[in-house]
Amino acid sequence: MKKLFALAAFAAAMIFSACTGNKTVEEDLDFEKATPEAVVSALAEKLQAGDATTITTAIEAVQTQLNKLLENADVEKVTAYATQIKAFIDENAETLKSFNIDVTPLTNLFDQVKALPASAEDAATDALESAQEEAEGVVNDAVDAVQGAVDDAVDAGQKAVNDAVDAGKAAVEEGKAKTNEAIQNAADKLKL
Repeated sequence: MKKLFALAAFAAAMIFSACTGNKTVEEDLDFEKATPEAVVSALAEKLQAGDATTITTAIEAVQTQLNKLLENADVEKVTAYATQIKAFIDENAETLKSFNIDVTPLTNLFDQVKALPASAEDAATDALESAQEEAEGVVNDAVDAVQGAVDDAVDAGQKAVNDAVDAGKAAVEEGKAKTNEAIQNAADKLKL
């Protein structure tokens, strides 16, 4: 399958090169004008030509174009290009190494693309879920704060009731003591 893809890419590159004339590397790799397949064909053409400088320029142009798409947050388009270009890079890794071409910056970009949500709808869903989780956290914090205030109020009310009961008991005991004293005084007066 890989050989068939490489052969198809090579054939497409040959046809593409015959039709394009003397375009610059940047024109061949302009994502606004070329499809992902055409970009891969242009890369294959540059690789087939065997000129390390041209290949390096092509890789840099692809990196620039992918960065532009990432900056514009065009998730679907950047994913389409990155998928095709990554397949090309993976398939031609040994040849690129033989030309001492560093594809690490592209590999880092592919990792950034993988981290993107699949679509704007997914991004919106992720944002909504994040907002819901944050709102739930705020509500839970508010409920906890209210529950804490209610618990504090209940504790304060219970303490006030207990203090009032204790004061009432003390008043009753004091009243009993005074009543008993009054009874005793009255009994003492009667005995006289």
